Amino acid sequence: QILAQAKALAAAPGGALIAEPALPAGTTQAVYAPVIEGQVKAALGTPTLDATYTLPYLAHATMEVLNCTCSITTVNGAKKCEIWAPTQSAASVASLAKALTGAAEVVVHTTFLGGGLGRKFENDFVSQAIQVAMAVGKPVKLTWFREEDFAHDQYRPLAVVNAKATLDAAGKVKAWWYRSVSQAILGQRGWLAPGAVDSQAVEGSVRLPYALGTHLSEWVPLPNGAAAIPVGFWRSVGSSINAFAVESMIDELAQAAKADPFQFRYNLVDPNTDPRTWKVLQLADSNSQWRKSLASGHTWGMAFAESFGTRVCEVVEISSPTSTSVKIHRVLCVIDCGIAINPDSVEAQMQGGILHGLNAALWGQSTFTAGKANQTNFNRYRVMRPGEMPAVQVVIVPSTDAPSGTGEPGVPPIAPALANAYARLTGLRKRDLPLFPGATMSD
Repeated sequence: QILAQAKALAAAPGGALIAEPALPAGTTQAVYAPVIEGQVKAALGTPTLDATYTLPYLAHATMEVLNCTCSITTVNGAKKCEIWAPTQSAASVASLAKALTGAAEVVVHTTFLGGGLGRKFENDFVSQAIQVAMAVGKPVKLTWFREEDFAHDQYRPLAVVNAKATLDAAGKVKAWWYRSVSQAILGQRGWLAPGAVDSQAVEGSVRLPYALGTHLSEWVPLPNGAAAIPVGFWRSVGSSINAFAVESMIDELAQAAKADPFQFRYNLVDPNTDPRTWKVLQLADSNSQWRKSLASGHTWGMAFAESFGTRVCEVVEISSPTSTSVKIHRVLCVIDCGIAINPDSVEAQMQGGILHGLNAALWGQSTFTAGKANQTNFNRYRVMRPGEMPAVQVVIVPSTDAPSGTGEPGVPPIAPALANAYARLTGLRKRDLPLFPGATMSD
């Protein structure tokens, strides 16, 4: 029902907020939308490609479940609250503890996260531990069951994207219309002004490195009241959604232009104005020459994405598709994160991000029946086994630019790279994630 509603909003005219280009000074969404939509529609003509991509709700599925220890004591008449938690926001934990307990002193010990992925930015589990400690008057250690963890998540939003594009005679993009539908993470938290675009929803679909001609990126908010499913920050947030749609679309356009995927992107990137993207593409191209001499039954796919100030290109080799999986042999990851202060950490973050993104792209989905989650443990939430993990080569671009994020950017390119490889291998373009819905750990 929610997916059907999102698809209807993606297909229907109107109701969208313009994310890019920026509204001219002195105008409004209502006034400008018909103008820019008319311009893009005229430039599109009969689109070369009109495609709809869907992505499911996703649980965080952190390896360590939510947990918190809380001790509230009174020393010389002053209340003290001490907390041990795998939190991604110690400051908000301290504020919450002070508000709930009225303690004069609050001490927060941030433990290893056991996988944060955005879930441990939330404070619901911390609030529970504090309230129980207040009620019983003793130190309390709270640990959620895995079933609670899956069933009471703050899920990555479901999303539907409709994208249209037209190529010119030279095989370049003449016009591009991108329309995404999803719930507003910021809106659910009351952090979004009425009529404003949720930055988390559109990241990865705006300020793209490609020359897209006359273009428009829109976002349609899926009403929270209609969905009634809590959504939250999931590793790389909106970029994990939009990179799949954008880079799948770019790959499909390259196929329509009968162009190599790397060459097609070179034709859309200006090396003078964006030398960093150009360099990442070049290094990914040169370091994946293996793709030109693969064994029979093997093929490759690639994708590029910029998120959190970091540029990443990933190339994947696959073979042996079945109804529930595909063999992934290797992944090349080229990253420009500015100055790599700790190269080993950069490599580890890329490896972890790629694994996280592969799990989601292959099998990840949270579905609901009568408001209850259907997947409540790993037996029905398939993840990669150690023996299935591909070899990952990470190439870090030497740079003197300011350092940027590495915890998130490994995730966005891997889903489209995998989908692009799958299309090349099988001739079947899968525009819906996961690639293998319903797979379980017994498959």
